[in-house]
This record gives sequence, structure tokens and C-alpha cells, in this order.
Amino acid sequence: MQAVENLNLAGLDHGYISTAVSSNRAFFTHCALRLKKSGTIVPRMELVEIGPSINLVVRQHRLPNDSIRKEAMRTAKDQPKKKVKNVGQDVIQGKVGKIYVPD
Repeated sequence: MQAVENLNLAGLDHGYISTAVSSNRAFFTHCALRLKKSGTIVPRMELVEIGPSINLVVRQHRLPNDSIRKEAMRTAKDQPKKKVKNVGQDVIQGKVGKIYVPD
């Protein structure tokens, strides 16, 4: 982790805040950073909640047995690639495409 000494406040406009409340609860919030006037050179910053906020609770903390896990993570391996029309390969130019231009 690196400590930041100088930061351009005008370049910041959004921030994501994550808070771990306990070992199985976390809060995620999307906020906008607003610059307000203050009595010093450095402006005062306020966080305004603008986006979705998520309250995450981890309920399942045990791994499933191997057969259920294997079935849940199964993917289709033998899917054929979709043919791209009017595109071919050339040794010299590489990828070559044909276009239709009406008269």
C-alpha cells in the first residue's frame, strides 16, 4: 500500500466506498465528491450518495461436495465457432473482408 501525499481534488468526481461491518457483512456505496467553499485554500469535500448501495451478507460459508460443485461449474466445451461472413485470411495482408457496393 502506498501513501499519497499530493492529490488533485478537482480531478476526483466519483468514489466507491466499501465498509466491512463484521466478518460476514459488508456495505458498498457509490458516492459523488462535491467541493464546497471553506475558509482555507483547500476546499471542503462532501460525499453525496448517487448510485446503488449494496448491503452484502455472506450466508454460505461451507463448500459444497465435489459432485455438486463440478455440476455447477460445468460449461459447454464443444460449441462450434460462429462463421463470420465475407471475411477471409490472406498470407500477405492478413485478415481480408469483402463489402458490397451497389451501382
